[in-house]
Amino acid sequence: MRKIHLYCLTLVSGILLSFPWIVRGFGWTLFVAFVPLLFADSFILQPKRAQGLFHSFLFSFLAFLTWNVLSTWWIAYVSVPGMLFVTSLNALLMAIVWWGKSKVQLKMGEASGLFSLVIFWLAYEFLNHHGLLPWPWLTLGNGFANNVEIIQWYEYTGVWGGSLWVLIVNVIIFNAFKKNQEFLVLRFYKPIGNIIIVILLPVILSLYLYFNYSENGLIQKVVVVQPNIDPYTEKFTGMSEKEQVDRLVALTEGKITDSTDLVLMPETALPPVWEDSNQLNDSSLKSLEQIINRFPHVSMVAGAISHIKLGDSEAKSATALQSASGEYYFVRFNSAILLDTSHRVQFSHKNILVAGVEKAPLSEYFSFLPNVMLDLGGIKGGLSAGDEPINLISKSGQKIGPVICFESVFGNHVRQLVENGAQYIAVLTNDGWWKGASGIWQHFGYSRIRAIETRRSVVRSANTGISGIIDQRGDIQVLTTKNIAVAISSELHINNSSTFYVRNGDYIGLISLLLAGLVGIYSFVLRKVL
Repeated sequence: MRKIHLYCLTLVSGILLSFPWIVRGFGWTLFVAFVPLLFADSFILQPKRAQGLFHSFLFSFLAFLTWNVLSTWWIAYVSVPGMLFVTSLNALLMAIVWWGKSKVQLKMGEASGLFSLVIFWLAYEFLNHHGLLPWPWLTLGNGFANNVEIIQWYEYTGVWGGSLWVLIVNVIIFNAFKKNQEFLVLRFYKPIGNIIIVILLPVILSLYLYFNYSENGLIQKVVVVQPNIDPYTEKFTGMSEKEQVDRLVALTEGKITDSTDLVLMPETALPPVWEDSNQLNDSSLKSLEQIINRFPHVSMVAGAISHIKLGDSEAKSATALQSASGEYYFVRFNSAILLDTSHRVQFSHKNILVAGVEKAPLSEYFSFLPNVMLDLGGIKGGLSAGDEPINLISKSGQKIGPVICFESVFGNHVRQLVENGAQYIAVLTNDGWWKGASGIWQHFGYSRIRAIETRRSVVRSANTGISGIIDQRGDIQVLTTKNIAVAISSELHINNSSTFYVRNGDYIGLISLLLAGLVGIYSFVLRKVL
């Protein structure tokens, strides 16, 4: 096989892997996406081929870099260097996983290498959800976000089930074609049958769950506000706080009724607030208070940057800031706040911050890092993270799980909110940074996965879109158009039951991490001394 053929196989894998993030509903390409790269690898790792391991790493890096760039190029709208860093680092980590698979394959044979690929990859995805620099955007199971009819069993496995499904199908297809390259019908029917079974059984189970699932329980009437305030030219510079609140008020008043239970506004919709003061006395919030007084049954949930003043004796964290006068220190949070007639403002702080934008990793050791972070809307310098997921309690006593922006990519975080009693999920985000690129509907699709995993309705407010309401099967009930100022109203069902995934969490990822550790210890350490 010539080198040009290896490059072609590598690029085909990268393109096939990226398809579900480029074209909505193309999750099925993942079933064959690794196959070209596996064929290239089988040639590279042939016995007596010099530098086979290095070339395996190199070609896999090219495939994964292609996948990352084609799928998440829109990060460049915020920062081209940031996009290059994120895509290159993620591709590097993926290539290291592939190198580990190839290393095992050279030592213990192809079957062991393919097995290690499955568990190494799942372990990598688990660490990518729980590590220092979490970036699980391209988790394989996420590729089916817009094929919800075939992934209803995520309520048992979480998104990990989708990743495992993809990897197993790729391995079976690769083995079938490699062992039957002459395509003799009599020898090929059995592996083809196996492929069909492995693909169809989960689909059949999913369709059964999909058509037999019914929503029951109390109905909540919600209003979703999409103010469409440009984050680059209006949100933090060209439009006053009063003008922004006035737009929120006007859109809300056009849809709210006496039967409305919830009004949801996007991330950082409100001006910054101090948590240790009477927030409703803030002049910018007076108009919202007037709406609440006219509709006393309603709860209003919105995003805001909140501040907490630290006492003189309190420890100063790496993200603590000094006031302009130097008299005191304070910390800032990206928060969801709930306002109602009780005058007791509830706060839920964002737990999972975006590295490089909202937090500087290792800033407790390198104090200069907050000063070199990206500045998105005046929050440069780092925010503090909440200690744990906290639900908000509506005026009618319902528990709302607030999910702020990036947190909606993390199934375990939403699972914890539901485990703590959340009866439906409210996503607050500002996807306007991506200027209408594919990242907007990718992000929206992950909320559909969260709905299936937890069997919770999701109400989603995005500053410039896409906003909407998703039912417990992951189906879209109401959807806005991007880049328009609009408010929508609809109904959703609350749910108090708990799915298997909510009760057991990311068990597939954890088991894979343990197995990967055992395989790594045996392959790279014990096998040398036994």
